[in-house]
Amino acid sequence: MVIGENRILTNAHNLHGEELTVTFADGRSADATVVGVDTDGDLAVLGAPTEGAKALSLGSDAPGVGTPVVALGNPNGHGPRVTFGFVSGTDRSFRGPRGRRVAGAVEHTAPLMPGSSGGPVVDLEGNLLGINTNRLGNGFYLAIAADAAVGERVTALGRGESPTRRRLGV
Repeated sequence: MVIGENRILTNAHNLHGEELTVTFADGRSADATVVGVDTDGDLAVLGAPTEGAKALSLGSDAPGVGTPVVALGNPNGHGPRVTFGFVSGTDRSFRGPRGRRVAGAVEHTAPLMPGSSGGPVVDLEGNLLGINTNRLGNGFYLAIAADAAVGERVTALGRGESPTRRRLGV
């Protein structure tokens, strides 16, 4: 998803190999480079020419249970998919690519095909609520919340800054 001029947000677990290509909703493709990665948080910011594509803003308020949502994806590059569902839970957690707990996720029921992670979950006004990341099974899916804290992390990644983690010296 486009988050600013020449900046694209996806999941870190979507990055495979040296060559990256992004595909836009209008069918246009562009080569991309990695600008910043937070593997533990499962977020990656890419650089690619966005050429006027509409950017989604991060930092929205947490949605309430029952909020109608639309999930968008491009499962395995087979073309855009749009599905409808509802927020079924908030403040959920899951394990990121390296096993670290990622908290504050939004659980929803908008069906996603395998390969749809990294796409946006929006409300009916088009406000970004989360970044699809994980299938729970039984018709439930998780999205990394697009809250202010994630917005700050993504902004830092977009500047090429590494994520910082607090550690206990235990």
